[in-house]
Amino acid sequence: MEKFPLCGFCMGRFSEGPASIAAGDAECRICRGAMGEAGGLIELAVSAQDFEWETFSVSSTFPKDVFLREEELADFAGPGHFTSIKNSANALLAAGISKATGKRNSQREGDAVFEFDFKKLSARARPSSLYVFGHYLKFSRSHCQSRWHCSDCGGKGCESCGGSGRNYPSIEDELGGPVAAAFNAEEFTLHASGREDVDVRALGSGRPFVLELRNPKKRVADLAGVEKRLSENKNVSAIGLKMVRKRFLDSVCNSHFDKEYSALVSASRPFGSQDAKKIESLAGKTIFQQTPNRVLSRRADMERKRKILSISAKPDGKGKLRIHLLAEAGTYIKELVSSDGGRTRPSVSELLSCNAVCEGLDVVCIRDYFLKTVRID
Repeated sequence: MEKFPLCGFCMGRFSEGPASIAAGDAECRICRGAMGEAGGLIELAVSAQDFEWETFSVSSTFPKDVFLREEELADFAGPGHFTSIKNSANALLAAGISKATGKRNSQREGDAVFEFDFKKLSARARPSSLYVFGHYLKFSRSHCQSRWHCSDCGGKGCESCGGSGRNYPSIEDELGGPVAAAFNAEEFTLHASGREDVDVRALGSGRPFVLELRNPKKRVADLAGVEKRLSENKNVSAIGLKMVRKRFLDSVCNSHFDKEYSALVSASRPFGSQDAKKIESLAGKTIFQQTPNRVLSRRADMERKRKILSISAKPDGKGKLRIHLLAEAGTYIKELVSSDGGRTRPSVSELLSCNAVCEGLDVVCIRDYFLKTVRID
């Protein structure tokens, strides 16, 4: 073992085995002196941050050959008699940051993330992302959910998009701008439970979403005030804003909720009360829907079975029908009306022996009661 000189840090990671012959300026066999720079890197990282934080996590990276040399010596030490350099370094760095700042290490959900690169001998601190949960209401029939960059200019701005860089205004921008400003965040992304078409409104209790805020300078903001400002927006607003943890994203985005809809249906002929009764025969029925033609470019062509849990219809006095229905998650309502060329069976068009169309569609309730049982902290 005398051919393996180790620094004090690397030697301390072995409870048995290698013995150091490192004397004076002899270079450590494993880290090649990198761990001697830890104190300076901690000082650099702590002095560089310009954001609010109370807790932190630590991560470190090393050149691959460090682990190869460590494995070489670990074979001599035997199993259970040494601690990996990465784990030991993270513990050393966390202790150093706590001592320098008086703040607490929280590896799973720290406010700040300290990143150390022992290959480049660099260090930086950045704020961890924040997550704001709520329900959005969409009153516009011209807003898409996520940012949709102009297909002509790719988001740079051109004559086709009027310089906006977008094909449509988005819910993501309408919500994200005010919320991100409240936390002084650089970027934001909207994560929602499903989506509605551009021309469909989301009313009632709204659609659940989580807004991810990246690089926020502030950790606390007046969400009630943000919600009030959003209530003045004629296109999109939000209710019930609250802070959640990242893990809440999964509950929102990967859960499937039954939905209530209100649809205005018309055809080339006027509808009457007998037509309404025929439509109501769909209550409790299972329908079969081949992927609609309008989404075939982005979704697999397959048949889906969906149940119409309840449905009612009423003439509007102008030859059209107002339909209210509760359907299983994933039901294509426009195609339930039109039949999509026979790809949805049965359909309103089939039952009424005409070419019915959905003139206007609103999501009036998303039955996401399950989310109330999920911990947000």
